Amino acid sequence: MKTLLIDGNNLIWRTYWTAKTQSQRTSTDTQEQINNFHIYFTLNAVFSYVTKFNPDKTIFVWDEKPDYQINERKAEFANYKGNRSGDSAPHQNNEAIKLILRHLGIPSIFPRELEADDIISYICTKYTGQKVIISVDKDFLQLVQSDTTLYDPIRKKEFTVENFEVETGWSNVGDWMTAKCCMGDKSDNVPGIEKFGKAKIKKWIDGEISINEEQMAIYDRNFSLFNLGKVMTMAEECKYYQDQLDTPVESNWLSFQEECKRRDFNSILKKKESWYSLFFLRGKLQSLFA
Repeated sequence: MKTLLIDGNNLIWRTYWTAKTQSQRTSTDTQEQINNFHIYFTLNAVFSYVTKFNPDKTIFVWDEKPDYQINERKAEFANYKGNRSGDSAPHQNNEAIKLILRHLGIPSIFPRELEADDIISYICTKYTGQKVIISVDKDFLQLVQSDTTLYDPIRKKEFTVENFEVETGWSNVGDWMTAKCCMGDKSDNVPGIEKFGKAKIKKWIDGEISINEEQMAIYDRNFSLFNLGKVMTMAEECKYYQDQLDTPVESNWLSFQEECKRRDFNSILKKKESWYSLFFLRGKLQSLFA
């Protein structure tokens, strides 16, 4: 059993700006054109990932919260992700993307108090078999183990236990996590321990130096913020994910074709046999032998 886990928000942000750039190259640079390109590029990205990894199940995970609760990390550290853009433009096609994914038999899963990263962590913990995470977010490196890999679609690089040290510069996941907690994360607006770079962190890991109480407090705070394993201690959050995962999603080939026709996705329709084989035929065969 192989499960493909797509970091949805990460993907739609990337495909939105690709769509915007592509639309600017055409003679009809309109928001409608951008929206159509955005949905098209997102679908094609999903197609390419499923083709590459040939999973038994694909799951699309969002940061969006239909049942909104205050972010647990934001409550813990008010500045957490306080530097993030408030631009909602990349999200205006979310509903259309969710609908077409549903036609393909791909469920959309949402958090309640935490984030998409935590859903992926939960699935990696609960699901047996191989898991492949699709994201450029390096936070997922902490989940890499013998049955879980991270694929960076920009660098076209897969992070595994075997190549972890070569690709990250840290001998194992534990040391990488220690380094992240020491250095903080500018993209999340979380500061680290002042003047703690790679060399100094390695000395601390090797027991050559110690850190004081103030530095340890920063490390402990950052570990709590960055640790994706914390979700497993939150029973209600886990139940919220599992209820969604247990809800069946039936693919619909006719609806998928109709949506593509309505949006003039002719390039997809020209390859409809490939789409049918990848998302629909395989599902039928699996149901026969389930």
